Amino acid sequence: MKAKVEVSMVFRGREILDAVYRSLEPDNIGFPKGIAFNMNGSGSRLSFKLVSDTDIVTLLATLDDILESAQISLNTLTGLEAG
Repeated sequence: MKAKVEVSMVFRGREILDAVYRSLEPDNIGFPKGIAFNMNGSGSRLSFKLVSDTDIVTLLATLDDILESAQISLNTLTGLEAG
């Protein structure tokens, strides 16, 4: 069974997108077997695409890890702006 997930996040500006993109980039290796990942930043939109040739549970767990990392990066940036 093949499953595909596409998610887009829109940020307040390109600077924040670039910072989140750079923070996620080192993690874009070592995905579980059967999972293909693509990340693209355009304007203020960051898009993720994951395709799984295996099971949907692994795909959703991988997506959860990516979104959690993005949220941590965004929280850190927000904290630095407020500080």
